[in-house]
Amino acid sequence: MIPNHADFLASIRRRKLVRIAFYSIPDNGTVDRECAPLDYAPDPDGSDPANRYWVWDPAGTAGPNPLRLLPDQIVSLAMLGKDFDPAQFRTGTALQSTPSAPSPSLTSTAQPAATGPAPA
Repeated sequence: MIPNHADFLASIRRRKLVRIAFYSIPDNGTVDRECAPLDYAPDPDGSDPANRYWVWDPAGTAGPNPLRLLPDQIVSLAMLGKDFDPAQFRTGTALQSTPSAPSPSLTSTAQPAATGPAPA
């Protein structure tokens, strides 16, 4: 886990974007992106048991979404004050990118609090 792992989980619960600097294999160097945090979990297909930080890069410049980052790839992470709507990533209406893997679900430790039905 990264030193500010709790901030990553809080960003998921609060639906806040994060600024994340990480080593990008396709770029062969460190890149800095504004991303939506999705989950901290292993690959959903079970091929690798290592937990990863799953983020969505709205710019789509660091590789196919969602990005799956091992803790040792992450240089820094900070929660931003900008909100994101998880529905954007499921429908593809706001972001014109198709995930290369099934989108990981929020873990029980990172789920946002239930808000109940919308008022009529």
